[in-house]
Amino acid sequence: MKLAGTRILVTGGGSGIGRHLVERLLAEGAEPGVFEIDAARCAELAAATGGRVRTWPCDVSDAAAVDAAVAAMLGDGFEPDVLVNNAGVIHSEPLVNLLSRGERAHSRESWRRVLGADLDSVFFVTSRVVDHMLARRRKGVVVSISSISAAGNPGQSAYAAAKAGVNALTRTWAAELGAMGLRFVAVAPGFIDTPSTRAALSEASLTRLQQQIPLRRLGDVEAVYLAVRHAIENDYLTGTVLEVDGGLVF
Repeated sequence: MKLAGTRILVTGGGSGIGRHLVERLLAEGAEPGVFEIDAARCAELAAATGGRVRTWPCDVSDAAAVDAAVAAMLGDGFEPDVLVNNAGVIHSEPLVNLLSRGERAHSRESWRRVLGADLDSVFFVTSRVVDHMLARRRKGVVVSISSISAAGNPGQSAYAAAKAGVNALTRTWAAELGAMGLRFVAVAPGFIDTPSTRAALSEASLTRLQQQIPLRRLGDVEAVYLAVRHAIENDYLTGTVLEVDGGLVF
């Protein structure tokens, strides 16, 4: 599928990796639309692009909010050919924190929050968008941002479980709906140099981490974009996970 003229819905497109994806897709002639939880970011993004990026405020971890946003999007005449499930949160927390003076076990609230943001959101948005793709009898592509943490990263129970779920859904849906002309691909970044990564890790941790990566550096957001573009453009690619990790393996 060619990017030029293609309508692409990006969740969490107001900042971070999502914002970079939106800006690069726009530059390549695509027509991006965005679901973003922060209404102020929606307004800023629309203004910054002269209205070329259409936005709908939406908490993609909330099923009712997703239904309302999809209805609003379709009502506005935006019918996506591609969905990029990018929205999510990074969370680190051990199953049991032996050094804690309070509750030692992994918070159930944070477990539910991370699964909601990183896995439920993919199910909620994809099911509604794909249903419309099928009704239109058009070919479509769903690209979901996963993580190499899906392999099992110590200290990230909820995040790893959610991303493993994203990979499983990608393969399941590819098998279910390939005959209908729909493709599903996951892109699994390693450690990407973003504000959220630097907020989550100390400088000492980042230095140690870079020594473990064969390429000896963090990735950049452009590497993620190139993988997403490849997933969209390669019409024989489906049911797989593209790892963009500099060679780091857990």
